Amino acid sequence: MSLLRSGSHRSAPFMMLLVGLALIGGEAYLSAGPDAAQYAVKGSLQKLLIQIPAGIVAVIVASKLIECDFGPLSVVMLKLAGIMVLAEGVGTWVPLPFFSIMAELAVMVVGFFWMFELSKWETYLVVLLNIAAIFGARYLVDNYMNSSHSYWGAAERPRQPRRR
Repeated sequence: MSLLRSGSHRSAPFMMLLVGLALIGGEAYLSAGPDAAQYAVKGSLQKLLIQIPAGIVAVIVASKLIECDFGPLSVVMLKLAGIMVLAEGVGTWVPLPFFSIMAELAVMVVGFFWMFELSKWETYLVVLLNIAAIFGARYLVDNYMNSSHSYWGAAERPRQPRRR
């Protein structure tokens, strides 16, 4: 496993991102063909537009709570992108929804633990803050932003009337 070598922290996020996109595209290709694979990869990259800022908020809050330096913002964004896409990619290959969520959480815990070199409890805190930030960002997008641009698949969006 070249990802686990000590000097691989620079290339690991890129590799995680590429492997995650390959898993997502591969599952969609096997299920519905090349058009579905292209749509799935584009959708995953669009999700990153929400997940990266939410993850940055979570990392900033965690850095204030545990007094830890996560590094430069560009490095944090790349690590977050790699972890989130790989987690989503692994989740697509697990057939049952509960186990899919557990697989994604496992990848997130291991990814945050290894990529940011945190202790066990610091890792759990960052993962929980990241999940809360993602749900908060999705709530804001669903309820308060223009719904003409779909940030994720139509099957995932709740179909409720917008409140004004």
